[in-house]
Amino acid sequence: MRGTLAQIPEFGYSVADLMLGVVNYGYYILFGFIIANILFSWFPGYPSSTFMQAIFEAVRAVAMPILSPIRERIPVLRLGGFGLDLSPIIAIIGLLIASRLLEIIINQFIRPATG
Repeated sequence: MRGTLAQIPEFGYSVADLMLGVVNYGYYILFGFIIANILFSWFPGYPSSTFMQAIFEAVRAVAMPILSPIRERIPVLRLGGFGLDLSPIIAIIGLLIASRLLEIIINQFIRPATG
């Protein structure tokens, strides 16, 4: 039994469509984690229930490696008495650009090669 990517179109699946699905789902999952991190940051206390603590830690484990390098390079924008962290906005725009570039690469190079 051979399990190669070339056999996938035999079963009605396109390699390029599968890859586009992975890119799109990956973008929306990371987008959701960044938005959840923003929402958690509005409530400064650590969650008291163990279930919410697990969700809080999972969200931070995914979002912080994306947001921390941006926060190191871009300072918080001070507006009067409060600060505005631009790192989630920059991360979301960067993820959007990266996903669109991957879609272009998949459509221009992988789709013609795999059919």
